Amino acid sequence: MAATAQNLVGWSTLPVPGRPDARRGRGLAWGVLLALGAAAAGAALGLVASPGPGDDHTTANLAWTAAAAVQTAQRSEQRARDAEEALAGARSRLEQLEAAGAAQEIRDWQEATRLGLDRALSVRGALWGDDRRRVLAAMVREARRQGLDPVMVAAVIEIESGFDPFAVSPAGAYGLMQLMPPTAQELFTGKGSLKRGHLFNPVLNIELGTAYIAQLLRRFDGDLRRALIGYNAGPSVARALIHGSKSYRRLQAYPRAVLAAYRDLLLAQQLGPARLAQR
Repeated sequence: MAATAQNLVGWSTLPVPGRPDARRGRGLAWGVLLALGAAAAGAALGLVASPGPGDDHTTANLAWTAAAAVQTAQRSEQRARDAEEALAGARSRLEQLEAAGAAQEIRDWQEATRLGLDRALSVRGALWGDDRRRVLAAMVREARRQGLDPVMVAAVIEIESGFDPFAVSPAGAYGLMQLMPPTAQELFTGKGSLKRGHLFNPVLNIELGTAYIAQLLRRFDGDLRRALIGYNAGPSVARALIHGSKSYRRLQAYPRAVLAAYRDLLLAQQLGPARLAQR
């Protein structure tokens, strides 16, 4: 009888269709399906779902997955806002740098004008408009960078090319400061390959030419005449020269010409353009 009663009790606990217990069972099954679907959606979004409070707490697991999805979306939105702010800041700094560079170029151009270098270019008429402004600014900027006198740099350009950015010598030297391509490439080391046509860029030519003069001055312990001979005939020739020799006297013509042009440019600051026009 006890077994019969136990069996009866057991049967009485089984769900019967239409009863509330059966409806609760179906609700539990739908909850499991919804939780699995939410977990799959979370995985598709790149979430790593936590086991939550337990497999039998499907509602809590579903809530946790939904909350994790919301948090991930919020973090993504925050990262996007941070990236936009960083980009805006970078653009602002770039604009400031560009503005500062433009302002500095104007100051360098004004300094070149004060030194009378604009008159030298006006007499030659080889450069006009923005090109002339950039060249004048480059002479001051690159001379200052190399510790040179901008007027001396202009004097070298005057003798080498007469301010013609497209000048080519019979020996194969190019541009304003008449640079030989192998020498220019050595000075351009670390910045890529340099083609001969690049030396017709007057600003680049001045950058490399002033660097070469500064290099020669260091090599010859500040001896300007010997450095200029090295610039004109090559550093090995300048180093091998014997003071007072026939070659020494012949090669002195180049530094004398540069220094004469230098004096004329200095005088032009005081006498105006008439002095240059007579040359």
